[in-house]
Amino acid sequence: MSEIIDLKRRNFLKGSAAAAVGAGIATTSAFALESYDDAKELKKEKEKDIKNATYTPSICGMCVNMCGVIARNVDGKVTKIEPNPLYTKSRNFMCARGQAGIASENDPDRLTTPLIRVGEKGSGKFRKATWEEALDFISKKMVKILEEEKDNRSTFAFGAGASTGNMGDPVFANLINGVGSANFVDHFTTCFAPSFMANKMIFGSWGNGDFQRTKYLLNLGANRAEGIVTPDTLDMFRRTHGRGLEKIVYIDPRYTNTASHADEFIPIKPGTDLALMLAMIWETINNDYHKTPYKADYISKYVNGIDELEEYFKNGIGKNFTPEWAEKITEIPAATIKRLTKEFSDAAEKYEGAANCYRSRKSTWYYQDFDFRRAQAIFNSIHGTVNRPGGILLGRGIKAIEKYEYEDFPIYDNAKPRIDIAKVNAMPGEYPLANPTKGSWQVFRDTVLDINTRWRKGEKLADWEYPVRSMFIYKQNPMQSVPDYYKTAEMFKSMDLVVTIDVIVNDTAFYSDVILPDTTYLERESLIKQFGISEPVIAWRSAAQKPTGEAKHIYYMSSEIAKRIEKPFADITFRNTWDADELGAELPKGFKLDKYLTDDFEIDEAKLKADIKDEKLVKAIITHASEDDLDIATYKISAAFEKTISEFNEEVMTAAFGKEAAEIAKEYGAYWPGIEDAIKAGVIEEHYKKVNFEKLHEAINNADEKIKKELETVVGRDFNDLGNATYAIYKLYSKLPENWFIKPIKGKFIKLSLNNIHGKPFKNPITGKTEKLGKFPMWRDELYKEPDAEKGELRVVLGRHAYFTQSAGVNNYLLLDLMNYNYVWVNDEWAAKRGLKFKDDVILTNADGKNIKAKVFPTKRIRKDTAYIATGFGSKSTLLTLGENNGISQAEVCDNSIDPIIGSASMNETIIKIRKV
Repeated sequence: MSEIIDLKRRNFLKGSAAAAVGAGIATTSAFALESYDDAKELKKEKEKDIKNATYTPSICGMCVNMCGVIARNVDGKVTKIEPNPLYTKSRNFMCARGQAGIASENDPDRLTTPLIRVGEKGSGKFRKATWEEALDFISKKMVKILEEEKDNRSTFAFGAGASTGNMGDPVFANLINGVGSANFVDHFTTCFAPSFMANKMIFGSWGNGDFQRTKYLLNLGANRAEGIVTPDTLDMFRRTHGRGLEKIVYIDPRYTNTASHADEFIPIKPGTDLALMLAMIWETINNDYHKTPYKADYISKYVNGIDELEEYFKNGIGKNFTPEWAEKITEIPAATIKRLTKEFSDAAEKYEGAANCYRSRKSTWYYQDFDFRRAQAIFNSIHGTVNRPGGILLGRGIKAIEKYEYEDFPIYDNAKPRIDIAKVNAMPGEYPLANPTKGSWQVFRDTVLDINTRWRKGEKLADWEYPVRSMFIYKQNPMQSVPDYYKTAEMFKSMDLVVTIDVIVNDTAFYSDVILPDTTYLERESLIKQFGISEPVIAWRSAAQKPTGEAKHIYYMSSEIAKRIEKPFADITFRNTWDADELGAELPKGFKLDKYLTDDFEIDEAKLKADIKDEKLVKAIITHASEDDLDIATYKISAAFEKTISEFNEEVMTAAFGKEAAEIAKEYGAYWPGIEDAIKAGVIEEHYKKVNFEKLHEAINNADEKIKKELETVVGRDFNDLGNATYAIYKLYSKLPENWFIKPIKGKFIKLSLNNIHGKPFKNPITGKTEKLGKFPMWRDELYKEPDAEKGELRVVLGRHAYFTQSAGVNNYLLLDLMNYNYVWVNDEWAAKRGLKFKDDVILTNADGKNIKAKVFPTKRIRKDTAYIATGFGSKSTLLTLGENNGISQAEVCDNSIDPIIGSASMNETIIKIRKV
């Protein structure tokens, strides 16, 4: 019998104390030592633990960067997480978030058993269930829904997140593809869609900044010092102020930690970045900065459309986008715009492309984001920085390796097109560049809620419309990441089955019917993953300890659901695709194909013939199931999971690089050609997996002068620095050719003029009028809305803090000890006029009339027309001891503003008023 539980307000002190013991975190009493001898004894015990511990390579799951770590396990429990010195992506580096991964492992509200809802959806009332019970509950619901929807497999939707580096997406994708739904949504349109789409369309890749080698960095609002603190973030700052990088210019509406490290900070009026970039392109074209020797040669080899671009900015619409014009919009002086353009141009010429106008990862800001990011891509291209050392790298791995995705599933004829794109296609002139495979979270949510509401009322639906009755969410929290919190809640309420897979009961899990407890990253082995960075690496995450409680791997969940639904689903498709005229027989009512399917998904003809005496019908059934018709054998969803994660990893690594490489990758968590020699040379201690500095210094001293000089140029002379040590190891032993990270591309791969989108209509969300896209970016006054200062309005800008990855750390007690609340930043003069002081309680009211409680932080570091809110707080789940109602939720504050081109979330278009409580 299942136990009904009340998870609200667990005894946190008891839970956190137990977690502290498990994590090896000393409590106050542990230091109440009576004598020096006691301290020495404790030290001996600690040293013994360290010596006898096991050290397992893993990949950090606290953010999207996926840094390499080594987990120390003492007596079956991870007690310490340290950086992996052979993992080139993170270069022996760990941030605060990474160190706090141990708190996620020991979260007092950690899910340890499946839960099934017993109260109203959103009430937080669940009962404990066994895995068998939970999986049977899910599969029976799925079969019932598919039967009622007449085999429309798109009635099931799926969502997955990448912000916690789960590396399990391909496993989950196999379940999605096996089910056959067209509806999948991830973080694409709530995170990086505009910059991805723009760069992809201009030069074929999203691109990464080569901050190790760049000489001039123009950064428009990418707050790397707080948003994502990684080795390449440090590359920016350790080389500023004359230490190798000539200049960092940082442009933002507020003075951030990134601004404090930059050589020059320039405040900009929020929402006007596009105007700045257009003026810098104008300045480049009209002063022939793109015709200097290096750039002229680069453009002649790699760039299409330069003549059209010149015509546009000299005689077309672009002729108006002068620095003087931009000054009025951005409030950046024209002289400054001209100077910045010249500085960037000179650096790009002098250092042959080693300059970067950096595109941020988070780029879902404003209505004009797509053209802003397009202008950035064009600016970089005409200055010759794309696919150049120190510029923008296009991503090149070591070699192509087999992927886990299963490709033998059939095309399900009755599965309808994805619902958000169907809506877009039914409404010409809306979201012309909506991604057909990624869609739009907000358009998806709004469409599903609208259709499900009308469907439940019995209203007739259009041909393209259908109810989406179920959704599976894997390590994603759309309740907190998608603007308009309560609208998302209503969507989940309109569904019959919502299943969340996670480690805590976050806001999305709170609105679910079934919650399945996932493993943390320290508890699971993951599929190998290749990173095509400047020092490419293949990552192998191993399990550092056993799962807590009844937590299970996504592989287990996906394969078990597949086994339970595959035969009933095949039967439903079989019956709904039966054509009596074509097959020459009527299928009897009540016929169930799954009764005659073997475990190998072959028809048991003997059993079929024993039950059905009509030979014509038997022949028709066999024909319909045959390879020439449905090919029913391909409906075996569990076939995608026949290889375990470990088997797949070993097989793929061995096939690509050999047995020794596979063994090294598993043992050390990383592989790159030459790592074998580094290990044999002893620069890494085998047991602790740390740098042996004595051996490393010996290897550096024996290296040739060219390598020594490059090491000094890139990282300086301090090789006792852990990050420098990793880079040195790679440079000393890597067998990849020099500048391997530059893609060998021939011909003109850069397209400045996007003729394929020219003239595509879109609907202006402010005026409601139809406008058209151009082959080049342009500024549109009608797409810019300004806060009304007379009414006390402020524009909200959102940002990520170094301690939190969106809402993933909302209940992490170590991170909350560092930052326990996200105050709303306002200008101190603006606040003084309204009698607001630090920590004053206020109400934020957005354009939708939503009222949100907050506390203010008056500061000189922000403009008077702007308010700033850090993401990752404000959970409404009553099942989170620390996270509940702690801080401001971005999903509550942000209104439902949607970029009219791609359909991404225009979160910084939110205008609020603030009043003191």
